[in-house]
Parts: sequence; structure tokens; C-alpha cells
Amino acid sequence: MSRRNKGWSAVPVVMVLAMGSWGCAHLPKTGTESTGEPLNVEVRTETHTYVTQAKVGEVQHRDSSGRLVGTSSLYENQVGSYDVTRWQVFQGEMNIDDQDFYSIAGDADAAAQIADYRSTGVTMNRVGIGLAIAGGAAMLAGIILGSSLSTKDEYGIASRPTWTTAAATGGILMGLVGGGVAWAGYARTKREHPIDDPQKAANAARRYNKQIGEQPEPEPEEVRPRRKRRR
Repeated sequence: MSRRNKGWSAVPVVMVLAMGSWGCAHLPKTGTESTGEPLNVEVRTETHTYVTQAKVGEVQHRDSSGRLVGTSSLYENQVGSYDVTRWQVFQGEMNIDDQDFYSIAGDADAAAQIADYRSTGVTMNRVGIGLAIAGGAAMLAGIILGSSLSTKDEYGIASRPTWTTAAATGGILMGLVGGGVAWAGYARTKREHPIDDPQKAANAARRYNKQIGEQPEPEPEEVRPRRKRRR
């Protein structure tokens, strides 16, 4: 009995530590105003490599009579690669938040979409924390009341009301759901690009730069080989 209580009482501690590692979500700092400088989008692609083992064949093992007694696989290291695209937005030389970027560029719909996305994340975080706390309280109540209300029959076998076990189990489930919701909301507020579309940002920057009279950088012309004249 005592071992079970100790094990169960460790669950809310784990839940509290998990919630503390995420913390309360907050909206990122915004409010950068236009300085009249051009907007730019910097896109870079990073190539990462990894090594994995791939099966390239099998070896058959036979006894002295030639009967097959087993097989073993042959593996070799193979190098693979994958690309990761990262991008940032700038006003002049200063890196700014995406919401401010679209606000300066005049794309009010995109700026509002980012603001709503982040605001929803804060709400989810708060609701999730509340559910986790309520779940932990319900679980503790079920454990404590179950221990205090337990009785023993004439054979010395202890029993407790079934509703206390249900309350503890329900509290655990509620805490897990709350923790998941809180984490999802926290991740929303920390996402670097709520609208993960660098081409959309580049188009907005191009329109804005045209409005302020900034000349776009000329694209390099394709050099074609000259044809030899026939004599």
C-alpha cells in the first residue's frame, strides 16, 4: 500500500517539472516601426550529411555436409544528405520579426494572421496549464482520500472506494492532456515563421521597396556563346 502511494505521488512532481520546463508562453516582442530602409529576405540552404548502415548482401553458412545451417547479413556504411532551408527578414541591416515585417510591407492580412496564430498559442498554453494543475489536484485528492477511506475486511484485505481510483486515474489523464495542450501553445509562440513561405515574404518586400523607390538588384544576364560565322 505504501509503495503504491509513493509511486503515485511522484506523478504530480513529474507533471510540475514538465510544466516548469515549458513555462508560461508570452507573445514575442514586436512594434518595430518603418525606418524608410528597404526590406530584404535572406534565404540560405544548409546541407547536412549523415551515415547509415545499409544491407548489401547475405552470407550462407553450411555444415560439412553442405546443409544450410544459417545466414548472416552484410552491411556497409552509406553517406546520405538532406537540405535545410533557413530564412530571415530584414529592414536594412536589422533582423526584425515577421509580424513587423508584414506590417511595414503593408500586408495587413499576413500580419494579422501571425498575431492571431500567436495569440491562440498563448490561450492554449494558459488552458493547458490550468488543466494540468486541475488534473494533478484531482489525482492527489483521489490518492489521499483513497488512503484515508480504505477499510479492511475480516481477512485483513484492504479495499478503497472505486471513485477515488477513478479520480486519480482521471486526474492523470487530464494532466497529460493539459501538458500536451500547454506545450502545443508554447510552441506556437516560439515558432520563428508562423507563415513559413519565404517567397511570400520576398514578394511583399519587392512591392514595398518599389513603393519607396528602391531599385531592385539587376538579375545577371545569361551569357550565350557566340556562333561562328560561316565563310
